[in-house]
Amino acid sequence: MALLLVFAALAVMAIMSAIGARRIAPGKARLTMQWGLDGKPNWSLPRPLALAFIPAVAAILLLALAFGGETFGTMLPASAAFIGMHALHLALLARRGG
Repeated sequence: MALLLVFAALAVMAIMSAIGARRIAPGKARLTMQWGLDGKPNWSLPRPLALAFIPAVAAILLLALAFGGETFGTMLPASAAFIGMHALHLALLARRGG
């Protein structure tokens, strides 16, 4: 059951990235990954890597936890946290223009 939750969370993040790829700063080749306290970008990645970064980290960690024997009750908040992080990153990119 935990593995099914992981795949569902990864599918949600993949859909979020696909939608974001079309809507967020379509002309920009690089997207910001982190902003400083002054609001200026600290670093960026090429567009495909930026949209896949959080889902890739989630895949590694969540699959490791699921295969390590973690329960559904443990995996649910972890999956929700990664979806939330990805949503926040995409919202910040949309608001700040990538």
